[in-house]
Amino acid sequence: MYYPPEQIRLFNKYWHPSWNMYFFLFAGIAFALGHHFFYAGLDGTEANGQIRMLRYGAALSFLSKASLGSAVILAFRQRVWMTVRRKMLTLAAVDSLFAAAEDMTAIFNIEVFRQARIAMILAIYVWCTPLVVVLTSDTLTAQPATTRQTTTCPSIRTLNFAQEETNDFRTGTKINNLFELSTSLWNTTTLNQSSEDFFDYWIGTSWQFEEISTSAILGKKPLSRTNASLDVCGMGWNCSFSIQFKGPGYKCEELASGVGSTPKKLNGAEVPFNMSMLAPVGNHTYIAHATAGEYQNPQMNDTGPAGVINTPPPYPQNLGALRVEPVLWFGIAEVDEPSDPQPMNPALPAWKTAYTPKVFGCEHRETEYEVDFNYTGLTQKTTVRKRTFFDRIVDTRYLPGVDAQDGTADNTTGTPESNYIFPQDVARYRRTMAYHSIGYQFRQYINGTIFQPNTDANTKILQTRILDQHNYLVVKDFMFQVQSLYEDILISMFSQPRLLAVVWANDTSEKTGTRLGDNHTYPCTRERTDLRYKYHARDLWAVYSVAILLAIVGVAFGLAAVREEGLVRNTRFSSIVAATRGPGLEKLPWATTPNSDHRPVAGAKVGYGLVPKDPHVGGVETYGFGLEGDVKQPQREREQRDDSGRTPTRLGSPFQRGPFNRRWSRLSGQP
Repeated sequence: MYYPPEQIRLFNKYWHPSWNMYFFLFAGIAFALGHHFFYAGLDGTEANGQIRMLRYGAALSFLSKASLGSAVILAFRQRVWMTVRRKMLTLAAVDSLFAAAEDMTAIFNIEVFRQARIAMILAIYVWCTPLVVVLTSDTLTAQPATTRQTTTCPSIRTLNFAQEETNDFRTGTKINNLFELSTSLWNTTTLNQSSEDFFDYWIGTSWQFEEISTSAILGKKPLSRTNASLDVCGMGWNCSFSIQFKGPGYKCEELASGVGSTPKKLNGAEVPFNMSMLAPVGNHTYIAHATAGEYQNPQMNDTGPAGVINTPPPYPQNLGALRVEPVLWFGIAEVDEPSDPQPMNPALPAWKTAYTPKVFGCEHRETEYEVDFNYTGLTQKTTVRKRTFFDRIVDTRYLPGVDAQDGTADNTTGTPESNYIFPQDVARYRRTMAYHSIGYQFRQYINGTIFQPNTDANTKILQTRILDQHNYLVVKDFMFQVQSLYEDILISMFSQPRLLAVVWANDTSEKTGTRLGDNHTYPCTRERTDLRYKYHARDLWAVYSVAILLAIVGVAFGLAAVREEGLVRNTRFSSIVAATRGPGLEKLPWATTPNSDHRPVAGAKVGYGLVPKDPHVGGVETYGFGLEGDVKQPQREREQRDDSGRTPTRLGSPFQRGPFNRRWSRLSGQP
């Protein structure tokens, strides 16, 4: 007699075969959960290694599909054995029934569907499980997404013109072995610095700042520092931030509008031109007086190198003094749409109605700015969100026609003289002259006139963005655009970090030079749009929930079959051998010659149950397959009602809790 090995006996002792169904069912659910948590962990993260991650997800999906399919296959086998034990089927139907989970053609047997619907439905489920892998494959996608961070960024700069107050151009300051730059150029009264008559005085805008201001005006937008976005935002990021600083600004006020209007005074000063010069009464479309009271260079007629005064001291009291900061006086002929064709000759009838004369003035004042910077890619965009005007840079009023005659070459006179800014007040003078340098460059481009016909222009405003190039008329909202153009120059100072006024935003006492400010961080908002994983959880669970629910139902049918049969069966070779020991099958004319088949006996009805060991003698019976009429199969006691002819749906098993009556009957095809 054969005895199984010890390890097999131990395995069978502690592991019931029916538990395999539950194990694979729970494993399928576990792999589905693992698939979910894996994708949930990737959701929203940067889509790195997309192919690898999708392969991992496909592997989890396949394992879940395989586990659920295995659980249902085990349940299918129990239903197969329960069916052949309870019903008589043709041999072809039995072939199809046993092969339904392995051979797709087997599921097209109509008899099997009539006799074993549940088993065939389970087989169809097994064939459909690959759809789990297919339908869950697109539940993780990569799509553009914007990530936004409120954080701090390095190398953010601002302006602090107080740095101009203490600069000594003779010694200079070096950062990264490069000299820091001022906005101004200076002369000196004497080379003897210990003399009580020694002081420096302003002679003009520095060449480096002139380059910046000219580039900003001709470029028609603020300049940006090379690689500023990379230094501040970091590679692949866009960012934005806001800074505050004090600097110079022009505060503009409308003084007159319309034909026949009388212009108001500005700080007690009258408009220096007659409004009747403007179209449509006159022929001027643009007038700008921007240099009245301008600082005179040279200040003395007799000077040597570096502006040293050749005449002996004492020097004139007002030498180098900033007496007046010129007011910008504008007269413009405004039209509804500057880009549309306009009458350009006073002789035309439309000339009288096309133009509206306006006059406004702008004073140079210290201004507090709030500026928003935005870096998108390598492009810089700036917006002056707020400007607050304070005192005039020089709180005086120019007196036209009044010559100072104070011993200097500058005959400008302002009132009151007590408000002049003198070079002996070094800190205040240097800061004020920094403001003056910026305004001086601006005034060179806006001063002048344009008149018709033939657009006779005596001004550099043609090179700016505040004059429309279609008809050489001022742009819409011209007064605001004048302020904005000046601010372009101011913001362009950030493009040259060697300027003295350029400091770190988080420490305005420290000049930046060309250094990177990795240790100087400032609040900012960073964002970038890149490919991010997007997990479609609803789609994944729509697939898994159906697959798991059907698997649970299938396992429940398998469990019911196990409970009715009392044991777990499979369709392995050993089980088939054990089940086909019935000698009664030898009655069939099996084909034994080459190239023959079993189709002649395919219609014979067979079943599984108690069959005699010797079909000719009878007597001892054993379990096996037999022909109809030779097999005893268990049935319930028929109910004492009309439905007693139904096929029983529950057979006795060792797992039954209640009494179960069983009798054996020989089934036959006879009614």
